[in-house]
Amino acid sequence: MMMNMRNMILALLLLLMGCNPDFLELKRDKSQVIPQSLDDLDALLNDYATINVGAGKSLGTIAAGEFYVEDNTWNLASSQLQKFAYTWSDEILNTQEDVPDWNNLYKRILYANVILERLDQMQTLDQNIDYNRIKGSALFIRSDAFFSIAQQFAAPAGMPEWDRFGIPLKLESDINLVTTRSTVTQTYNQIISDLLLAIGMLPDRSEDVYSPNKVAAYMLLMRCYMQLGNYEKSLEYATKARAIGGAVLDYNTVSGTKAYPFPTYGKGNSEIIYLDGSNSSNFSSKTKTLIPVEFYNSYDDNDLRKKLLFEKDAKGNVLYKGSYLGNATYFVGYAWDELLLNEAECAIRLGGADQGINVLNELLSKRFISGKFQPIASTFQKQALELVLLERQKELLLGGIRWSDLRRLNREQDHVVILKRKVNDQEYELLPSSVRYIFPIPKDVMLKSNIEQNP
Repeated sequence: MMMNMRNMILALLLLLMGCNPDFLELKRDKSQVIPQSLDDLDALLNDYATINVGAGKSLGTIAAGEFYVEDNTWNLASSQLQKFAYTWSDEILNTQEDVPDWNNLYKRILYANVILERLDQMQTLDQNIDYNRIKGSALFIRSDAFFSIAQQFAAPAGMPEWDRFGIPLKLESDINLVTTRSTVTQTYNQIISDLLLAIGMLPDRSEDVYSPNKVAAYMLLMRCYMQLGNYEKSLEYATKARAIGGAVLDYNTVSGTKAYPFPTYGKGNSEIIYLDGSNSSNFSSKTKTLIPVEFYNSYDDNDLRKKLLFEKDAKGNVLYKGSYLGNATYFVGYAWDELLLNEAECAIRLGGADQGINVLNELLSKRFISGKFQPIASTFQKQALELVLLERQKELLLGGIRWSDLRRLNREQDHVVILKRKVNDQEYELLPSSVRYIFPIPKDVMLKSNIEQNP
């Protein structure tokens, strides 16, 4: 049985890896890969290298302005796609290279669709706990992938003139079906409906950080409604997630002497709800990713994040070491700190400044040296919102969230951001209304479909 399972996974992996990288056009030999049992389907979910690594958020992370690289690093980068993402250049439309941010996520979607289709053929097991967990997990994985793709390759929500620029919603594993494009509205509706179905099937919390659970599904709903500007619904799902229970990691318990202070692959980190790691880029290494010194200086000296997230090299450059994966790969999953920050922001936006500040204090009390934290006093709504938005930047740094935040906050006149960078003495900027907030559909997808290219 175990050998058959391994053969099934190996066949699927070889098929995925050995084909044209456009996974929307993937040729899949159904006679070669047919999962036969719940154990087989569970094995697909447990393919860590596919499901929990390579989350396809590198372009947004590169473009979000959270870090900079030295000119030599940019000059030597092998990926033109990533270089143009870094400078927000229109030349990105002309690149021909593979796009892992697209391919990796549609690979996850293919896995999820294979699982869901096989489960539909096992309907007599619909009362089985494992059946429900596997189905809920597949729905979550597909929804999470759709959401991540939409943050980079679809237009921001709330822009009716660009609503047609959604993403391909692949709901079947048959790659011979003609690839079409959904609207932004349809994209979010699909994600939300799948998540609502998944919630009834998932366990409250997982036995490990690699498996989907109800808290993560609530958090993804929370993220969706944040993007849609529906803060009432976002707060509703934040509250439901909180009710299940969890904990903020007390940074006083973490040693700052290690090269990477947090536990490897999230083991033992009570704050992680669901682990996911970003795919790497030419710029995502400890020595290349440089943090602006003025941002580093915004942390109080009693704030343990200043010690645990950063270090300085011999030249005085500020380096990032704070991934919850405990290595150079950026953590882009779901954790309790984001949940609290989302709850705080939503509460403040809905008029509950005191409630939001109390939630923010709950988080920050675990980030400062014991006895050194001075709780933030109640304040007016506008000031409270500015405080929580600043803490989002400081707490969720390089977590794959800033790009999404910029896309939604740029709809608000008080929170628009103009990003600026300099490379080889040439200055670049990204305006709030720029079409470069949408990355282009990969060329190979364009050649094999009737999809309209992004603006």
